[in-house]
Amino acid sequence: MNKPEILATRDLDSRTAGSTTTRTTDSTGNTDLDARLDAVAHHFCGRHDPAIVRRLLGDVLRAAAGNIEEHDLEMMGRTVQEMLQADEMFMPYRNVRKITCFGSARIKEDEPAYQQARQFAQLAAKQGYMIITGGGPGIMQACNEGATEHFSFGLNITLPYEQHANHVVDGSDKMMNFYYFYTRKLNFLKQTDALVAFPGGFGTMDEIYECITLMQTGKSTIFPIVLLDPPGETFWSRWERFIRKELLDAGLISPEDMSLLYVSKSPEDALSAIERFYRRFHSYYFLEELIVIRLMQTISDATIAWIRESFADLIPHDDLKQADADPTDPEQLLARLPRLSFTLKRGSYSRLKELIEVINDD
Repeated sequence: MNKPEILATRDLDSRTAGSTTTRTTDSTGNTDLDARLDAVAHHFCGRHDPAIVRRLLGDVLRAAAGNIEEHDLEMMGRTVQEMLQADEMFMPYRNVRKITCFGSARIKEDEPAYQQARQFAQLAAKQGYMIITGGGPGIMQACNEGATEHFSFGLNITLPYEQHANHVVDGSDKMMNFYYFYTRKLNFLKQTDALVAFPGGFGTMDEIYECITLMQTGKSTIFPIVLLDPPGETFWSRWERFIRKELLDAGLISPEDMSLLYVSKSPEDALSAIERFYRRFHSYYFLEELIVIRLMQTISDATIAWIRESFADLIPHDDLKQADADPTDPEQLLARLPRLSFTLKRGSYSRLKELIEVINDD
């Protein structure tokens, strides 16, 4: 595993689209209260932008003073509480690469998929990755067993019927119970560097489709999505054929969208696919229409020329440049990394995944 000392902030918001949340005013309508909120924000903001803290405080009071239902207010509060609790849980492991594993809770310990999931997580943990699962039975338990409690996170969900965390993460300081599916799903993607899916039902399909959609639309930082077929089975291979026939052939998706997915037949190959993705690529960020791709090491002039020729559709202004570092990097700890920059054609995020693969194959 290529282990960078510092990882970049995972991007799951509208910065990738170059837009900001529409806001009419930050004022509560009370001048004295506004001044007090400004003072509190500046006093407690720590290393954060006081304007962000001020907006949060203002939004809370606007919601409290508004005409929304009390249930909606409770929902907002619980959402913020769950996001904060999750961030606090993951923070000590901020710079450790993680893999989110999805799959059915109904798969039993004697099934090939269970054994394969445990084997994959064991391999990944040996390479220094941490494993994130839903914290329940089936594939989730198999992955947590393979990784052991030391390398495992469990993001469990509170359901109307009885649902317990599996024995690996139960009682762990890296296990959390979520009330809302949407905050749980957000943290699956927000905290991870790769996704590996095993056979599963509606929940697994929902998570995979949402992840693909977020990447396809530029709302999520791109990372590997690996679909792992159990020995002798073709669960994901048949699913991929369905996607090609019913979506691709019908023109409902683009050919490059298929590059977001990789179907694998073995734990070793699945882990290798993730390792390849981070061979030279580190991360990327946006400066308005410019994308800046951080690298673990520079790439050759021949590869630069190949990118210019083969990805002209992605780089409409032919302004691709490589630099040794950038002291203006928004994440100063990463400023020393070499990088590529160019004006990105918006909406071509699947092609961006293909470009990253070329960088790694240099």
